[in-house]
Amino acid sequence: MVKELVVYPDDRILSCVDVRDFRDESLPRLLNDIEETMEAHGLNALTAMQVAHPFNIIVIKKEDGSYWELINPRILKKEGRFEHQESTSYYPDIELTVPRYEKINLIYEDRNGQPHSIKIEDRELAALIQQQMDFLAGGTPLDRVDKNYREKVLTALANKGLMPQPGDVCPTFSRKDYITSFTDKILFLMGLSLLTPLAAKLFSWSETTVAKIYAFDKFAFPFVIVLLVIYFIYAQYEAKKYRQCSSCQIGNQIGIIIKRFVAALAFAVGAWLLVNPHSPLFR
Repeated sequence: MVKELVVYPDDRILSCVDVRDFRDESLPRLLNDIEETMEAHGLNALTAMQVAHPFNIIVIKKEDGSYWELINPRILKKEGRFEHQESTSYYPDIELTVPRYEKINLIYEDRNGQPHSIKIEDRELAALIQQQMDFLAGGTPLDRVDKNYREKVLTALANKGLMPQPGDVCPTFSRKDYITSFTDKILFLMGLSLLTPLAAKLFSWSETTVAKIYAFDKFAFPFVIVLLVIYFIYAQYEAKKYRQCSSCQIGNQIGIIIKRFVAALAFAVGAWLLVNPHSPLFR
């Protein structure tokens, strides 16, 4: 039987329980109802909660037209974060860009209560399962996006107005964060190299070994400068693309750059004084 879909702001979507009794005849009936509802509405995935049944059940339509039933699913491992464009019947006519994982390890039970374990490496399928599991966790995909964007979406839904455009809001994560993360790792190694005089005495390192460490410091400092320039250029690009993103504002960018530049300069000077084999302070 085709069921009525639960749509926003119906809060029956927000709570569910595990299926415990697989001998209950109502379970296969519910699964069949979900599949008929999916067919009637042209959906490729649906949870029991989206047809007002508070159970941890996901049904996914396969490419061959058959249905994959996941009961009491749990994600054990996630790998490879990416941004995924998706929609859901709970928020009709809305598309969201949501952070997901490309690969997941999943356990679940079938309609007979038999346990299964699977690793999903197809990122579209992995994202689809994660999207449905947001409902099972007592939330919705909208809970995964930037707070500013979420408020705009909810306001638009309440007023039945136009949805905000993706370019108006800040992304949930930025590629420039990869640059700062890599820069911080280099700075850590530069700081660690300042212990070279102590290590040279403890382990009787040769001057050649110390010279190699100093060569790294001489290379690392200009490389950090290059990374900071790349960071600033990319941050400016994001500032134009995401006009309301506070992390894209130039004051924030300059603060991040100055902090790392000062650290790199301090480590470079320290290396010249302490690690340079020709320095009067070395040994």
